[in-house]
Amino acid sequence: MNSAEIVTGVDSAVPIAESIKVVPVGAPVLPEPGQVVAVRGSTWAVSNVQAQGLPRSPADESVAQLSHVIDLQSLDEGSLGAQLSVVWELEVGHTVTPAQGLPDAIYPDGFDDPETLAGFIDAMRWGAVTSADPNRYQAPFWSGVNVEAYQLEPLRRALGAPRANLLLADDVGLGKTIEAGLVIQELFLRHRARTAIIVCPPSLSLKWQDEMREKFGLDFTIVNSELMAEVRRSHGLQVNPFQIFPRVIASMAWLPQVRAQRLLRDVYAQATNPKTGSRYAFDVLVVDEAHHVVPSSPSTVAGARGYAVDTQRTIAVRQLAEKCEHRLFLSATPHNGHPESFTALMEMIEPRRFARGANLDAAALKDVTVRRLKTDLTGKGFKKRKVNTINFKPSDDEQRMFSLLDEIVAKSAKLNGTKPSGDIVTMLLKKRFLSSPFAFGMTLSNYLSSKAGCGLSDDEYDDIFGEGQHDEEEGLWEQDESEKLRESKGSDPLVGAGPGQLETLATWGLGYESRADSRLDKLIGFLDAVCRPDGQHWTNERVVVFTEYAHTGDWLTRVLRQKGYTDDRLAVIQGSTPPDEREYIRSQFTADPSKEPVRVLLATDAAGGSRSGGRHPVQPVPA
Repeated sequence: MNSAEIVTGVDSAVPIAESIKVVPVGAPVLPEPGQVVAVRGSTWAVSNVQAQGLPRSPADESVAQLSHVIDLQSLDEGSLGAQLSVVWELEVGHTVTPAQGLPDAIYPDGFDDPETLAGFIDAMRWGAVTSADPNRYQAPFWSGVNVEAYQLEPLRRALGAPRANLLLADDVGLGKTIEAGLVIQELFLRHRARTAIIVCPPSLSLKWQDEMREKFGLDFTIVNSELMAEVRRSHGLQVNPFQIFPRVIASMAWLPQVRAQRLLRDVYAQATNPKTGSRYAFDVLVVDEAHHVVPSSPSTVAGARGYAVDTQRTIAVRQLAEKCEHRLFLSATPHNGHPESFTALMEMIEPRRFARGANLDAAALKDVTVRRLKTDLTGKGFKKRKVNTINFKPSDDEQRMFSLLDEIVAKSAKLNGTKPSGDIVTMLLKKRFLSSPFAFGMTLSNYLSSKAGCGLSDDEYDDIFGEGQHDEEEGLWEQDESEKLRESKGSDPLVGAGPGQLETLATWGLGYESRADSRLDKLIGFLDAVCRPDGQHWTNERVVVFTEYAHTGDWLTRVLRQKGYTDDRLAVIQGSTPPDEREYIRSQFTADPSKEPVRVLLATDAAGGSRSGGRHPVQPVPA
C-alpha cells in the first residue's frame, strides 16, 4: 500500500493530504465574520478577516502560517459600534464564543404563561410611549428609592430641554444625588445617553458608586491610579479606562493631574474626529460639590477689583464640560459672594445663555437652576436646625501664648512691610493655634527644623485657603499648607521673634500632647452630658466632632480615650482612612444605636463624605 494513502474500509483509498486539514499544534482558532469573540475584556463581533501576505517566523511554530488581521465591532453597552483591529495570532487571552442557533426542539413547558407575556408586551409598549412623551417617566419606577414629588422637578426640567444642563442647588439633605441619578437613568432609558462621568471630591467617590449601584442599578467605575495599574494588566499597556468603561467616576483631586489629562486628551481627540461619528467625549457630566471648581475669589489690585483666576481644577472641569452634552452641577452653596466666580460657573453649565463676567439673565437663571430650601417644603418633617454655642474661657497661660504669637507676627509684618494680620504665614499659624495647642506645636516645631524655601507670593493665597485648596488637606507636613509654610521661610516671615520665643511657643504646644486645654474640657463636658449623663450608662444619642487638622484629631482621640471613650464607643475617620473602612464606620454610626455601640465620631474635613447621617439622631460639633 502506498504510504500516501490510507484504507477507509471501502474499496477506495483517500490521499492523506486531501482528507486531513493540517492545523499547527497550539494555533488559535481563527474566527469567521459574524462570530462573537472576547478580546481585551470586551465583547466584539467579527466584521472581517484578512490574511497577511508574509508568513510568521518558523521559530514561532513548527509550520510557518500566515497572520490574520481581524476587524471587530464592539457589542458592549456604552461603546456599541466602536471598532478595533487586532492581529489574531499575536493577541493574548482571546476566545471565540460558540455559535448559538435556534433550539432543536420545542417543549410545551418552555413557553411563558399568558400573564407573563402580557406583562412583557405592556412593558415594551409603555417604554415606547415614555420615550416619546416627556411627561411620562420611567426612572422613578426603575430606581430602588422612595422618590419624593419635589425630587421630580429636575427630571421634568431635564426632559423638557434639548440638553439637560442644570444647576441642582437644593438645600443639604434634600437628595441632590437622587435627583441627579433620576436624570441619568431616564436619559439612559430613553437612549438619549449611553456614557456618563461623575466628578466629585475624593471622599465622595465610593459613596457615589454605592448609591448609583444600590439605588439605580448603574455600575460606575472609579478611575484612579490603582485602576490604571489593574486595567493595564488585564487589557494591555495602551488601554484608556475612559474609553473602555461607559460610566466612570473621577475625583476632583485626580482629574487635573498629568496622567488624567493625557487620558482625557485621547478621548477628546476621538470626539472631534469626524470618522468616529461621536460628537461628545461623554454624554452626561455630573459635578458634585461644584463650588470647589469655580474660579478663585477676585483679588484686589491697586484698590480696584481684580479678575477671578482659574485654578487647575477649574480649567480641567471646564475642558471636560465642553466635551459633554448634558451637564448636572450639584452644590448647596454655589455662590461664593463674588459675581465673577458665579458667572464663570454658570458659563460651564450653559455657555449658550451665560458668559463669564456678564450680567445674569434672571429668566435664564431660573430655567437652569433648581433651588429649594427645607423651609420651602412644608409637611416633609424636616427638623429645624438649632445652632448652640459652647462658651469657654481660655486659661491665662493660653491667652498669654496667643498674645505672644500675635506680638511676633505683628512685629514681623512691620519689619517686612506686609499686612499686619492678613499674610499667609500669620493666618496659617493662627489657624493651627486655634485648632489645638498640639497642632500648633507640631507645625511650629517642624517649621523651625526645616530649611529655608524660596518665599511666598500673595497669588498663592487661593491655593491654600480658597477654592483651590486640596480636598484632602489636613495640615500634615507633606501637604500643601505645610509646604507653603516651609517655602515662606526664605522670606523670614517671623523675623520679629526674639531669642527663644518661637522655641517657647513650640514647647508649650507640644506639652498638650496627651492633656486637654480649656476648650476641650468644655467639649468633653458636652459629650458626657449627651452620651452618658450619669457617667456610666450610655444613651442612644450620637455626636459627630469635625476638625480641620489631622494632628488635632489625633490629640482629641488620645484625650477622649483617657476619659473613657474606648474604641467601641469612639470611631475616627481621616483622609488616610481607606474607603472600605470609611464606609464600614459610616454604616456603624448610622445603624440602630441599640445594636452598634459607637457614640462619637471624630472626622476631619477631608473625610466630609461621611457626614451623611441615617435615621437616628446625630449632633454635629465643630472642634
